[in-house]
Amino acid sequence: MRRFSGVLFLAVLIPLIMAGCATSGPHKEAIRPATGGSPLFSPVVRTGNLLFLSGVIGRSADGDIQAATRQALDSIEERLRTAGATMADVVKCTVYLVDMDDYSAMNEAYVPYFPSDPPARTAIAVRELPVNADVEITCVAAAR
Repeated sequence: MRRFSGVLFLAVLIPLIMAGCATSGPHKEAIRPATGGSPLFSPVVRTGNLLFLSGVIGRSADGDIQAATRQALDSIEERLRTAGATMADVVKCTVYLVDMDDYSAMNEAYVPYFPSDPPARTAIAVRELPVNADVEITCVAAAR
């Protein structure tokens, strides 16, 4: 009888442990501003010790790429603050430019946001961006 109780105990315990392991994958948390945001995407998603930021556009009425870049990076800085991080926590950025001739001017506006140990970065030329934006930047940051 004692052996049967042990087997029964294991027969019940093992499936419970297996079920717990199967559902304990990475946790995903959407971080939204107090005002809500877009139903199309989450501005920031935290999973594990990483923050993934959706692309942020910058545009200027007169096509000033530096103003557009600062606008995008200021928004990124605010999103990071909402998630409890700073620009110093950014490990990777991807910059999308409609006009690669703006690359040098974009860099002049970009560099001051990362004064030391800048993140890895990729710059990509694209045909167009939503709402006639001049630049779009997306980042990945280490969560605190």
